[in-house]
Amino acid sequence: MRYLPVFRFTIRDVLWLTVVVGLGVVLWSERATTQKERAALSAEREAVKAKKRELDREFLKLVDAADKLNEQQAALENRNSGR
Repeated sequence: MRYLPVFRFTIRDVLWLTVVVGLGVVLWSERATTQKERAALSAEREAVKAKKRELDREFLKLVDAADKLNEQQAALENRNSGR
């Protein structure tokens, strides 16, 4: 009859295995956290871009309104100076 070899581990081997497994768990956890943070930042960036586009449109509306007011003021000044 043949016997299967018996694996014998020293305390040092078990400690090294613990270190390797611990590092693996830490790296996996950090990667998962980083991916979640990236997704959150990407969503926030898109929200900021949308807000910027909205504010740019509003700014252009205000500039147009200011230009119209300036034109009306100039027309009134011309009409008043012609009297």
